Amino acid sequence: MSVRVILALFLTLAVANAANVLLLPQSAHSHCLEMVGIANELTKRGHSVYAYVSYATKALCFDGSNVTVIRFNMSKEGMDHHYEFMNKTAEAIFNGANIITSGLAFGISYECEYHCQGALSSSAELKRLQSLKIDITLVDAMIACNCLYYIPRFLKTPVVSICSFIPESNTGMPFAFNTNPLLMTSYTSEMTFPQRLLNLLGTLAFNVALKLAYVANPTDVTILKQYVPAEVFDIEKDEMIRESVLFLENSDTILEYPKAIYPNFIRVGGITTHPPKPLPKDLDKFMSQSKSGVIVVSFGSIMKNAPPYIFQKLLKVFQNLNQNVIMAHIKNENYGNVKTVKWLPQNDVLGHPNTVLFISHCGKNGFFEGFYHGVPIICTPLHADTFSTAIKVKYHKVGSSVDIRNSDADEILKIIKDTLNDASIRKNMKKASAIFHSAPFTPQERAANAIEHVSKFGGDHLKPVSSKMSLIAHTMLDIWFTLFLLTSIILYIFYRLIRGCFTCIFSRKQNTTRKKKKD
Repeated sequence: MSVRVILALFLTLAVANAANVLLLPQSAHSHCLEMVGIANELTKRGHSVYAYVSYATKALCFDGSNVTVIRFNMSKEGMDHHYEFMNKTAEAIFNGANIITSGLAFGISYECEYHCQGALSSSAELKRLQSLKIDITLVDAMIACNCLYYIPRFLKTPVVSICSFIPESNTGMPFAFNTNPLLMTSYTSEMTFPQRLLNLLGTLAFNVALKLAYVANPTDVTILKQYVPAEVFDIEKDEMIRESVLFLENSDTILEYPKAIYPNFIRVGGITTHPPKPLPKDLDKFMSQSKSGVIVVSFGSIMKNAPPYIFQKLLKVFQNLNQNVIMAHIKNENYGNVKTVKWLPQNDVLGHPNTVLFISHCGKNGFFEGFYHGVPIICTPLHADTFSTAIKVKYHKVGSSVDIRNSDADEILKIIKDTLNDASIRKNMKKASAIFHSAPFTPQERAANAIEHVSKFGGDHLKPVSSKMSLIAHTMLDIWFTLFLLTSIILYIFYRLIRGCFTCIFSRKQNTTRKKKKD
């Protein structure tokens, strides 16, 4: 058989196995980047990838990818709420609030609903999605934002859920109250009895609140019902995520905590990581000329709305260091050994051989990029799961943590110097990074392998029965209550028997005493 014939057969098979994949990220930039990391691997394998996003989603997310972007309009009310919510969130955070533990969590739910209403009411775009014959859909499983799951139901495609944190109640995974701390707690996997008790109660309360959040905001699916029978959408929002054929969580076991998982749950921590690309000449010169190394500073988009005094405090700290400092900020400026840039190729500067430290708010993507390149990290947690990540960094001794809102310049400077001078931190991070790189597949490859598997075979053989259980059955509260009730009944019966025996014995003694007195 000639080489041309073999090549033709190979190309025919490749085209036959290629799938049309749809991405449904929320408007959060970091969530979009997670999906693009997987999309790049899928397009490399010959699959066609499309993204259905609002105009509020940054176009930068898809730069350099082969993803075909289909955009929809949000209502003016929705866009106004989006920008108002972002500003209010930043203001609240720098006043000491946490998104998860404050009323801002309900704002996230409304933010998602506005996003979904734009996605679900754009008739022309929905018709285009139908014409693409989508084979499988990746949905952003952001907490309290399940309304996007109506779209794959409309398209009649299997669903892959992806997020940085996916609660056990959404996946059917076993609860591990004794080893896996709730996201917003300060606990590690080694908990005392009071901590395990509070973790149990907190996790149950969190899941009840999650259920209420889904019920509180009903989603209008009127437009979709024009194309698909109405009964397709007669389902609770918290049930739709459980129908996913696959769950991809941006987490890992090395610098987080091991946990029991089922075959349909894949940990793909580090899906935005990749080998560093060459830096622009001016940036590479700045990185290379520092004899003491370079400190990379990035706090995510939230820092753009930070009060000016935060930047001034940090600038004072950085100018007292021997290292050069490259910092993502609102404009391009030089301040001696400190350089601020509007756009920072974070993964690439972290991979520069002269980088010695990473100071970050510790969002999942930045955390894994620092971890991937073996760079010690100082977490400056500001919101959501960044507090949990900061605890893990200290627990595994690969970095430190500092509160940039309330700590003064001297405190921050001391923590930076202590971290730079701690050889054990560098050693621990290098070892963790080496373990990460020793895996047979990259996170992107693990995700793509799993997606191709369920796309070809479906996911029923991977699903646990517990995915169909109620929260009470899933957590075995009914079993524990029954055992408690039976134990209580047995103890009560035993108590009544003992009491009856003692009463009988006591009565006989009294009768005997009376007889003796009479005699």
